[in-house]
Amino acid sequence: MTDRVGLYRCRNGTKTQWRVRWFGDYAPGSGKQKRYSKTFSRKLDAEKFQSAKAAELRSGAPRDLSTETLAEYCRWWLQYRARGQGLRPATVGLYEGTIARLCDYFRETTLLRQITPQAAEMFLAELRPKQGDKPLSAWTRSQILRQCKTLFGDAESRDFIARNPFKKLRGPKTSVTAWYYLDRGEYRKLLDVAPSLREQAFYALCYTAGLRLTEGVALRWSDIDFETGQVSVVRYAGTDTLPPFDIKDNELRTIPLPQQTIDLLLRVQAEAPEGVPYALMSRKRFDRVVAKWQAYRAEGRAWRSRGYGNNILTRFKRRIRRAGIKPGGKSLSIHTLRKCCCQNWIQDGQPINVVKMLMGHADIGTTEKHYSQVTEAQRQQVAAAATAHLQTPERNATDPKLTFSANFACQEAGERR
Repeated sequence: MTDRVGLYRCRNGTKTQWRVRWFGDYAPGSGKQKRYSKTFSRKLDAEKFQSAKAAELRSGAPRDLSTETLAEYCRWWLQYRARGQGLRPATVGLYEGTIARLCDYFRETTLLRQITPQAAEMFLAELRPKQGDKPLSAWTRSQILRQCKTLFGDAESRDFIARNPFKKLRGPKTSVTAWYYLDRGEYRKLLDVAPSLREQAFYALCYTAGLRLTEGVALRWSDIDFETGQVSVVRYAGTDTLPPFDIKDNELRTIPLPQQTIDLLLRVQAEAPEGVPYALMSRKRFDRVVAKWQAYRAEGRAWRSRGYGNNILTRFKRRIRRAGIKPGGKSLSIHTLRKCCCQNWIQDGQPINVVKMLMGHADIGTTEKHYSQVTEAQRQQVAAAATAHLQTPERNATDPKLTFSANFACQEAGERR
């Protein structure tokens, strides 16, 4: 195999040009090496490229230039990488949105290797919302960048491209949204205004066990162990009659329940309709879910966990208003109940690694950054502790040299002398 990278002088009419030539791998049909070249108007530029190309080939970089287009690669990636690795339908949908943005900006026929770091940077800088004039949030921009790094990182690892153009780019700094901490008294008010036992039990599972919205509505009776007082979050494959349920981060977790929540679930179980496997679902809602799942199967559509519930957030906001709870502009949703659960565990003295496990977080940084915050009650506790500390009598207070005021007076007397 010829490894030489040559530099040749050539003529284009009356102009002198400099051409760099190198060889690729052997073609399977002819058995000959493919030939490549690049032409420059200045010899200095040609020499720089010749040196860089020779170093690239010595490092083991791909010798042949990929002819894979952006659209071809993205179709392959979605089919064999994203769906083949069992990503949740919602995650696949996010990748599809990012791929659509890439194809709109660079054109589908653009060669994958033609997307440079400079072009990638311009793509991120010119991101715009698909509808409306509201600018994209820093979180959305960071998410698109992360997905682009994954897409092109896979292309680099499979030798479609020599380097990932998004690898060294940094996204905007994202701020943590302030959320409203629902204390135990307000939580009891929320349960008081909930009109049904199912709704009360749902809020209790979110607030005391840290369940996500979809984990609560898709909870099955088989996931609750009344003898040990625990609830498990379990993944289920789809069947002929029941839709699938995916676990975020693919991690099974088991959470202990307080007695109050267990008592609520026992009361719900006593009134549960026969033949409904879901703990917090009425017969009417269960029939709708089954019908929707069968329609999705017939159409070949991917099932998303939000298909289990309907108008849950709307009802929650109505209950918050009726309970007289005023968030004061801070975020307060059903997911906030999960954050309050995490906050309560931390305030009760549970180790942060235990809280991370119970919450099902892959990274402890997520627990610390987004699920724990300093509350007003904690601020007041710090002030009260500082006040109590300053009011504590000094040891051997009869010795004037051990008190601040007496020591200061002695210093003044010494200065006068």
